[in-house]
Amino acid sequence: MITKDLPHYELLDSGLGRKLEIISGVKVIRPSPQAIWKPELSEKEWSQATSQCLRTKDGGGKWEHSKNPPENHILPFEIDGKTLRFRLKFTSFGHCGVFFEQVPVWNWLYNEVKFLKEKLGRAPKVINLFGYTGCASLVMAAAGAEVFHVDSSKGVLDWGKDSQALSRLDAKSIRWVQEDAQAFLRHSFKKNFIYDGILADPPSWGHGVKKEVWDFEKHIHLLIEAMLHVLNRENSFLFLSSHTQGVQSEALKNILHDSRWKDISPGELGVKHKNDSRILPAGIYSTARSYRH
Repeated sequence: MITKDLPHYELLDSGLGRKLEIISGVKVIRPSPQAIWKPELSEKEWSQATSQCLRTKDGGGKWEHSKNPPENHILPFEIDGKTLRFRLKFTSFGHCGVFFEQVPVWNWLYNEVKFLKEKLGRAPKVINLFGYTGCASLVMAAAGAEVFHVDSSKGVLDWGKDSQALSRLDAKSIRWVQEDAQAFLRHSFKKNFIYDGILADPPSWGHGVKKEVWDFEKHIHLLIEAMLHVLNRENSFLFLSSHTQGVQSEALKNILHDSRWKDISPGELGVKHKNDSRILPAGIYSTARSYRH
């Protein structure tokens, strides 16, 4: 799944642990550990960036701006004749609220939700685990889903609600849940809640609302088991992605090995450079689908 030719975003160059981009009209330099090659463009072209995120010794980061810091930027995203609007904020970790390698994922999710809605004759119930600022949740809501967006950070939930309001989506189409992902799944199982689709983009490590510890390699199989307990066995989809170093896409396929799935497809995420054929790798994924005739 490769992002390319996206309006309002350009990946101009990458190399030596950095990437040069234009995000909603702002030329920025951000860290990119995957970019172990040499840049193609000259240092003069890189120097034209007006904002740069630098890593700090404590593992965080800070922005340096040669002009006024970019504020109040909104990224429009067109899909199926609809326009969604994502709020952009340049955070200390070099994020802006949108991961651009996710664009093909959004398109896949949109089509799956539309298909399920027609097949089921109702709004599919879907979960977005580790949902961050909610771009995927907005896309699935726009396709007609009832979305449960789960994240342990109140700040990113408020950020997502802002984008939902900017996009003029029905306020009832997304439920913003501040909860640990595994705790949410346990609660759903206890209450016999069943969902028709799950998107999960777990981090390598982290903490839940009550300081629950998350370690991808130790806990991912438990998370998958919990997801399978609450998924519709007849008609459902699952999209699992990872950015954990050393984990390969075939490993995700093996994790999802279950007799219910008719189709398991692993692959890689990436972003194409604007003016050359290079792909900046940005993670791995595996999809799983189970649709009955």
